[in-house]
Amino acid sequence: MATQTPAHTLDGGLEVSPDTLVERAAALRDLIREQAEKAEELGHYTPEVHQAFKEAGFYHLLTPKRYGGLDVDLRTFVRVIMEVGRADPGTAWCLCLGQGHGLTTATNWPKQAQDEVFTNALGYFRASHALTPSGTAQRVEGGWLINAKSRYQSGSAYASHVTVSVTIVTDKTADKTEENAGSSVPPGAPGGPGLPGAAKPMLQVLIPAGQFEIQDDWGGDAVLGMRSSGSNSVVVKDQVVPEYYGVVMELGSGTAVPGTLQRTSPGLELHGNPLYTASGQPGFLGLEVASSVIGASRAALDETEKLARTKTTPPPRMVPRYKDTLYQRDFGQALMKADSAEAIVMHACDLHTQWCHDEVNNNTPYTTQQSLRVMAMLVEAAELAGEAVDILFRSAGTSAAGRGQRMQRYLRDVSMYRTHIGAQYHLTAQLLGQSSLNPTLLPPAA
Repeated sequence: MATQTPAHTLDGGLEVSPDTLVERAAALRDLIREQAEKAEELGHYTPEVHQAFKEAGFYHLLTPKRYGGLDVDLRTFVRVIMEVGRADPGTAWCLCLGQGHGLTTATNWPKQAQDEVFTNALGYFRASHALTPSGTAQRVEGGWLINAKSRYQSGSAYASHVTVSVTIVTDKTADKTEENAGSSVPPGAPGGPGLPGAAKPMLQVLIPAGQFEIQDDWGGDAVLGMRSSGSNSVVVKDQVVPEYYGVVMELGSGTAVPGTLQRTSPGLELHGNPLYTASGQPGFLGLEVASSVIGASRAALDETEKLARTKTTPPPRMVPRYKDTLYQRDFGQALMKADSAEAIVMHACDLHTQWCHDEVNNNTPYTTQQSLRVMAMLVEAAELAGEAVDILFRSAGTSAAGRGQRMQRYLRDVSMYRTHIGAQYHLTAQLLGQSSLNPTLLPPAA
């Protein structure tokens, strides 16, 4: 499997090595941490961090080279996100879920749409994307008339576009589906995408900045954790977009795995990158949601080491924590889990990349069962990272649970991740077992 990562280019062909990109993320750690509390209040990272990310090239990580982007390999992308997560997991989630959809957009949308969205006036492409059905699309002169309220649009801050999931109707005033606009039914739930109950194929529609409104319903005390992730609701009201801004993405019936199982795609034909094979999308979506949590485990280790060197154990012993065997044990257990989690994620990157290449170059299908294996590895990795944070939070003492304390934030962020449909450990395990032992409900490989 490939483990070497080449240098990438930006700014007129100047090479940017993977290590340089990760070093840039590490150099921003203090800035991100200093502004993390403000970011939680805002619901997304601050304008200062936004500017720093732009200057570092992070808004071009997964933009195709055809449009002047870095088009980095998955290892590089994940390493950058994990490093940002080491500073603040919510900020990493906001960055990742805004930038990661550069890959899915470059995979699924036609050339005419890509030529426009990747060369927009902002100078970068950044698009949140929610798969839950949220409204309607009606054919009109000039394209699609869109009405939607789409929740959990993570990374919507500073976006050039948002992508909403809607159903196609012929008469929006009579169609019952509009009653479900803004539904919170997640992928994989009855009545949601991915299981029986989703009666119509969903149209995924790109909406440019200026044609959507971001609602102020995230951050502050509105949610428990990931408050800086920019996971606001987005409202699109009576907006017309070109017809080629919408693509139909069928979801695999009988599984919680989003994405198509088709071996070709517009992006593969346009860019020639095997990572743009359509059947590779589910595994990539798993990488997106796991990476920030691995960063959270590193952040908790950093905070624990700081506390260990500045605080003592409780009476009567009153010795520096770093000299105490119990604190040493907690730190060691958490480090074992964090290291193992990162190793699993890196292996998942390599495995996913190899299977994409095998499908394109060796005519070996990337199957639903393989996608489930990748996603299950990532769920396991995030579980280990979350366990590391649990251990360190309990070890940190009551003072670390107060408002504004970093350890409290890391626990809240991990807890919020655990509510995500892509983080459901037992569901993932059941689907993985089913795919191996009784795959009758799984869609066949295309």
